[in-house]
Amino acid sequence: MTAAVRRAPVPAARSRHFWGSATRLVKRLAPQRGPAVAVIALGVTGTGIGVIVPRILGHATDLLFNGVLGRQLPAGITKGQAVAAARARGDTTFADLLSGANVVPGRGVDFDAVGRTLALALAFYLVSALLIWAQARLLNVTLQRTMVALRADAEDKLHRLPLSYFDGRQRGELLSRVTNDIDNLQSSLAMTLSQLLTSVLTVVTVLAMMMSISPLLAAITVLTVPLSLLATRAIARRSQRLFAAQWASTGRLNAHIEETYSGFTVVKTFGHRAAAREQFRRLNDDVYHAGFGAQFSSGLVAPATTFVGNLGYVAVAVVGGLRVATGQITLGNIQAFIQYVRQFNSPLSQVAGMYNTLQSGVASAERVFELLDETEEPPDPRP
Repeated sequence: MTAAVRRAPVPAARSRHFWGSATRLVKRLAPQRGPAVAVIALGVTGTGIGVIVPRILGHATDLLFNGVLGRQLPAGITKGQAVAAARARGDTTFADLLSGANVVPGRGVDFDAVGRTLALALAFYLVSALLIWAQARLLNVTLQRTMVALRADAEDKLHRLPLSYFDGRQRGELLSRVTNDIDNLQSSLAMTLSQLLTSVLTVVTVLAMMMSISPLLAAITVLTVPLSLLATRAIARRSQRLFAAQWASTGRLNAHIEETYSGFTVVKTFGHRAAAREQFRRLNDDVYHAGFGAQFSSGLVAPATTFVGNLGYVAVAVVGGLRVATGQITLGNIQAFIQYVRQFNSPLSQVAGMYNTLQSGVASAERVFELLDETEEPPDPRP
C-alpha cells in the first residue's frame, strides 16, 4: 500500500487568487439578491441611528456644563457682560471658555431638558440595536441558503467528473474540500460578513459626523488610517501564505488518514504500520506549524492597529482640550468627537482582528472553486 506511506508533494503555499476567490464568493450571494438588499438597508439604517447618539449625549453634556457655568455668574447680566468682566480682571482663559458656551447668567442646570435628551438617546440606542439584530438574523438566513447551494454544486460536480480525476487524487483530500473547506468557509463568513458590513457602514457614517463637528480633528483621526493599513498589509502577506498552507496540509492529512484506515488490512499485512505512523506524524506537524504560524501572524494585526488608533486618540484629546479652553468648540462636542474616535477605530481594529478568519475562509473557498472549475466528463451521446 504505497499510497498510504508516500509523502504527498507540498504545493505552493501562497494563496494564488485571494481577491479573485473573494470576489467570486461574493457573487455566490447573487441568487439571494432580495434578502441581501434588505440586509444592507437594515445595516445602513441601524448604523446611522446609532451614530447619532453621541451627538445627543454631547448635547446633554453641554446642558449640564452650561448650567454649572451659569449658576456661577450673577443673575441680571448678559453673557457678553460676563465675558467682558472676566477679561477686565485678566481671566482670559475663563473668558474664552465662557464665550464658546451657551450660558444664561444666574440660570442653573435644566434637569428636565437633560432627562428628555437622555431618554431620546436611549430610544435611539434601542431602535439601532433592534435593526442590527434583524440585519444579523436575515444575513444568517442568506448565508445558510448560499452554503446549501454551494454544497449541492460541489456534490453535483463530483458526479460529472471523469474517473481519471479520481484516479489521480487521494479520496481524503477530495472529501476535505467538500466537507472541511465548505464548513470552514461557512463559519468564516458567519463570523466576518455581518461584522464587516457593519464596520464599513460605521466608518463612513462616523467620519461624516466627525467632519461636521471639526474638520481639523477629523483630519488628525484619518491620518492614522494609512499607518494602520501599512501594518495590516505587512502582516497579512505572511499570514495569507500560511493559511493557504494550513488548509492544503489539512487536506493531505485527511487523505492519509482515509487511505490508511480504508486499507488498514493491507497496511497491517505488509508491515507498513510504522511507516504510516511516521507519515502521519510528519503531516500532523505540517498542519501544526502552518496553523500556528497563520494564527500567530494574523493575531498581530489587531494589536498593531489598536496601538496606531490610540496614538490618534491621544492627539485628538490634546488638540480638542485646547480648542475647548479657547472657546472654539463646546465640551459636549469634544465629548461626542472622542466617542466617534473610538467608534471609528473600533471597526478598524475589529476588521483587522477578524482578518485571519477571513483569510482562512477565502483559502478554503479557493480550494472549493478549484474543484468546481475542473473539466467535466462529456455527456454520453444519445443513441
